[in-house]
Amino acid sequence: MLDYLLFASAFIASAIAPGADTLLILSRAISSKKLAIIAAAGITTGKVLMVSAAFFGLAALVRDNSQLLNVLKFLGAAFLIYKAVQLWNAKPTHQAGGGKSEFLAALAIGFSNPQPFAFYIAIIPAVVSTTALPLLLLIVVAGFALVSAIYIQLAGKLSVWLNQVSNVQRVNRGLAMFFLVLAVIIVSR
Repeated sequence: MLDYLLFASAFIASAIAPGADTLLILSRAISSKKLAIIAAAGITTGKVLMVSAAFFGLAALVRDNSQLLNVLKFLGAAFLIYKAVQLWNAKPTHQAGGGKSEFLAALAIGFSNPQPFAFYIAIIPAVVSTTALPLLLLIVVAGFALVSAIYIQLAGKLSVWLNQVSNVQRVNRGLAMFFLVLAVIIVSR
């Protein structure tokens, strides 16, 4: 039970910190709670896949194979650059994507972010022998649902400011710059 509490505490603390995933949810909540929920579902799916992969030993494979790690880093950085360009060029009154495309984009952002994966690589081996994967996944899903709800509520509180066309563009461009910086950090590590 202590290992579940350790994992849950560490997961919530890391998930609530502003990052690419939470900023994506916040930016989607500006225009639509539905888009924010779809983005949260995609990111959560990416986190579930990463936890599962780490649980079954992919963490050790990636940690021990620097070439595979480099390929994953460059693919993740390339995707973040692609999303940054999309956000930078987005029309302020039109949110790109919907349904399936929003889910897949959020899944890719959630799965391509090496920070959560590094977290899972570090913590999963420490708890794998005393935990069950379904309970770890339940912690991830419930925990990120809570974090997503907080960010969606935050966007609701800021909606007057956020719904002004120029501010939506500022948020999109700010997120684009954040994704570019994150891509540079990913490649340089």
